[in-house]
Amino acid sequence: MKQNGFIFILISFLWSDQTNNDVNHLIINYKGEAIDCFIDSIGYEYLFYIPKDSVDMDSMKIRKIYYAFNDINRIFHYSWSFEENVRRMENRTGRLYTLNGDTVNFINIRFYKDMINPEVFIKKNVTKSKFYPLLEIEKIETDYSIMSYSVKRGFYYSFSLFLLSTLYEVNSEWSNGRRLIPALANQFNDLMPMIQNIGLRDAGATYESLTALIPISVLSSMMYDVIRNKNKFYFTPVYKEKKFGRNMYVFSMENILKTRLQTIVYKIESTKFGGKIVGWLRKKVN
Repeated sequence: MKQNGFIFILISFLWSDQTNNDVNHLIINYKGEAIDCFIDSIGYEYLFYIPKDSVDMDSMKIRKIYYAFNDINRIFHYSWSFEENVRRMENRTGRLYTLNGDTVNFINIRFYKDMINPEVFIKKNVTKSKFYPLLEIEKIETDYSIMSYSVKRGFYYSFSLFLLSTLYEVNSEWSNGRRLIPALANQFNDLMPMIQNIGLRDAGATYESLTALIPISVLSSMMYDVIRNKNKFYFTPVYKEKKFGRNMYVFSMENILKTRLQTIVYKIESTKFGGKIVGWLRKKVN
């Protein structure tokens, strides 16, 4: 993998302007901090590079890198958070800010994440549109319709808390000697609203808590994202010393678990016995 990464970078370098022998590579983390270097290779878990004005090899974990590119707009690595941010921005209205200081209003936006020539397609109005090189964009600010993700997250957080508390209550009653089915039935009754026509004269305690918890969680999530400027997405720092306006990392438990699982599988596969087992399983799956 390390050798393949080096070959890819070498080819990308050769495709660039042959007269320019001083191509710099930049590694950008989620805060916008840039490392000026020459990227040697990209492995499964690490990116290997030589810092500028140094001859010593260094490395950084892939999961800590937002993206990596060179100064002739060739991309070497996109993080999952980068792609998720791009997905959230697409098909929205907003403003685009370039490194040259231009501000462009748009009514729609699409991304073309090509590794050789990444671009952003901006529709300015019903008759005008334009492509912008991705790495010539400082940031993009979308409208607040993107807060739909805040609503979804707030609902999931509150509902997950409800499920955990319900499981805890059922387990407590079960541990105290009550049978499982009656314990579950008791929690179900607590969840029901007041419906007098079918004999439910009072709302369950859990129902009252849940109907209050969900709106509070959703509103809190939206307020947090507004305060944290989650409708602003940063790409290229104007200066290497300047950080992004916010952390561009996107939290996802699903992605974290998937990444951890892939790391475990990779480590198992790197052993002689594990390689045979994983290889056999992959053949069965494919």
